[in-house]
Amino acid sequence: MTTDGASRDRFNNKIEYFLTALSYAVGLGNVWRFPYLCYKNGGGSFLIPYMTSLLILGLPFFFFESSIGQFTSLGPIKVWRLSPLFKGIGYAMFVMGAYVGIYYNMVVAWSFYYVYSALTEMPSVPWLSCNNEWNSQECADGIIRNVTDGKQTSPSQEFFYHKVLQISGGIDEMGFLRPHLVLCLALAWIFIYCGLCLGTKSLGKISYFTAFFPYIMITALLINGLQLQGSTEGILHYISPNFEKLSEIGVWSDAATQIFYSLSICMGGVITLASYNNFKNNLFQDSILIVISNSLTSIYAGFAIFSVIGFMANQLGKSIDEAADQGVGLAFVAYPAALARLPYPSIWSVIFFLMIITLGFGSQMTIVETTVATLVDFWPNKLQKRKPLVLGLVCLVMFLAGLPMCTGAGLYILQLMDSYSIPYSAFFIAIAELIAIFWVYGLDIHMKNIYRMVGYKIWPQVYWRFMFKYGCPILICGMLTVVIWKHEPLVYNDYVFPKYSEYVGWSLTASSTLLIPLFAIIELVKVLRKRKTLQASFMHTQILRPEVKFVGDLTPSDQSDKSFDSISSIAKSFPEDLNASGQDNHAFLQCNENFRRNLNQFANFEANSKNNAKLLNFTSISTWTCGNNGVSNLNDDKKLPISPSLQNVFQQQA
Repeated sequence: MTTDGASRDRFNNKIEYFLTALSYAVGLGNVWRFPYLCYKNGGGSFLIPYMTSLLILGLPFFFFESSIGQFTSLGPIKVWRLSPLFKGIGYAMFVMGAYVGIYYNMVVAWSFYYVYSALTEMPSVPWLSCNNEWNSQECADGIIRNVTDGKQTSPSQEFFYHKVLQISGGIDEMGFLRPHLVLCLALAWIFIYCGLCLGTKSLGKISYFTAFFPYIMITALLINGLQLQGSTEGILHYISPNFEKLSEIGVWSDAATQIFYSLSICMGGVITLASYNNFKNNLFQDSILIVISNSLTSIYAGFAIFSVIGFMANQLGKSIDEAADQGVGLAFVAYPAALARLPYPSIWSVIFFLMIITLGFGSQMTIVETTVATLVDFWPNKLQKRKPLVLGLVCLVMFLAGLPMCTGAGLYILQLMDSYSIPYSAFFIAIAELIAIFWVYGLDIHMKNIYRMVGYKIWPQVYWRFMFKYGCPILICGMLTVVIWKHEPLVYNDYVFPKYSEYVGWSLTASSTLLIPLFAIIELVKVLRKRKTLQASFMHTQILRPEVKFVGDLTPSDQSDKSFDSISSIAKSFPEDLNASGQDNHAFLQCNENFRRNLNQFANFEANSKNNAKLLNFTSISTWTCGNNGVSNLNDDKKLPISPSLQNVFQQQA
């Protein structure tokens, strides 16, 4: 990335944005969350609602969030200048993203411990056999054992639960902190801090590695998995749909949630990355490629996972449905089992878990950067120069917040946060976003904004217009209603979470979603104090429509007053001159806002076109103007260039 003075960072080229966004989207959700959701929902039957959700929700939403980020060059908080009444959406994204960042790094910490264990046990790996101090009598590594209750577990399962997590009997049995997990979690946050201290410009360069390396490792694991006994049965279970599952609303809910989770929709990251784009970048093409690549990666990784699950079922003498956990630990059970069967398993394990760490960092860095940027936006003049300090405080707070997951109840806490911090919050935020942009800001205006960026009308127009304004809102509202109605107590394997944990989970959801109506009320109160009545407050369009006007947003009513003729003639020149070179939209918005405000003040003078023309003399006017070649303060002695047509208008009127 490059930095344009005080403006936002920019990607050096189109490839950097594409790879960075792909690395952000292709993360732990593809190799950790998607396989266990697919396993939980009957294998192949899950692919049908997953691909359906991709086309009708994932693609439109990713494209939509990318478009508002690129058009405004603003982050997830300031972007809601588009509709100030809905600025709470940005804060809700901030809170939800912070929750994800807290437990996301815990998965990275587990991977660090696997790397350490593989290196210390070379050339073997500690989860290869049952001859370890943490193994129980139920452990089966292919040798027939006498098991009284008929329950068998694999070495990789026992290493994860008994050695790494030292898991307790439930969420209320936290016990003491596990020192090895605390150290690994601290190491993960140190890496995040060091990576972001180098600045966002490093993201584009790192993505050249993080975007391609995972595919090499998944391919190697798949080739190895296909050679294992029982792998065919696992893959057949993966690709064979159980159509009875399609009647269960939970399957469709998990599919839609995974789309939101995998693409990081509604968490602010998509908006943040797109805001670093050049104004003329073809985000429509990029969005399609990123969304499709992300989903194909999830499906591809599923083949590697299920080939191993088939092998585990064969070794344990169980069915596919009983072979492995259906929780977040699936990737830390199935993958290690596959790695143990490779030649030189310790080397493969180190490489694989370094890949997991790399994937985690690719997404986590964007999450943390979004959090830090949001905080800096509150007091940019004071905090911009102290951004490394803000970053350090954010990493420290998130590290401390993650410590409970380093106890015996850590996995239960992570499962609780994963189940409540995203699914319901994401749906609420998504509905609010759609209302704010396509019902309040305006579908036609937004489509024109897209046209100005990509240079052509996206096809098919009918599909995109319908999905933006009607399809997506109806589907999400319906899905949210059914999910809440069909809600069941949280369960992990055979463990049923206590009742109070449900209240904690709903509190996580409420802490982000309630910010949307809260800030709407605050905005209304601010306007009500000035307008005296509630009716006048709603008629004050600035709380619904942009605080500042974008290029081409003038309505016919703006040009109705005859005394406004000279002003409207200036405004008409904006679309040709402003932002044509892809300049920083933040600077453009600021100067555009001040320019129009002053022009409106001039319009209140008596209808004397000659006197108004003199006031509009660009050598004496006290305002800002924007142009292709930069932004100039006409009060200053420095005569910076402005757009030619604006200058001609001023000279003609004077």
